[in-house]
Amino acid sequence: MTHRVSTSKPRWVTSLFLVSLVSLVFSTATIQAQVVISEFMAANQTTLADEDGEYSDWVELYNSTTNAVSLNGWYLADSATNLTHWRFPATNIGPSQFMVVFASNKNRRIPGAPLHTNFKLSKSGEYLALVRPDGVTKAT
Repeated sequence: MTHRVSTSKPRWVTSLFLVSLVSLVFSTATIQAQVVISEFMAANQTTLADEDGEYSDWVELYNSTTNAVSLNGWYLADSATNLTHWRFPATNIGPSQFMVVFASNKNRRIPGAPLHTNFKLSKSGEYLALVRPDGVTKAT
């Protein structure tokens, strides 16, 4: 009687690896998808002053995950034809935290300091999107 010795991995090991890989990919995508624009204010006159004492327009983001998310390379856009209008610097939004970005046209991108876009919001309404680092995929 001859016994063959198999050097290949059992099927369950390969299956477990594939399930783990797919779970990792989907959990990473879910983390990114959970940062959203939660509120915004156009034509702000009394609600929230920036560090200059001015009542600039603002956009509030919310991270609904249990992990900090790096916004480095994400974008805010006020035009569907220019989704990479204003790029976030290397900054994080903590788990279950909010972040305010002033839409003041002051273009301030210093991590740890109040952030300001290079555009303002129109009080009559306009396009607004939070865009992922690929410059195409809209989170909200």
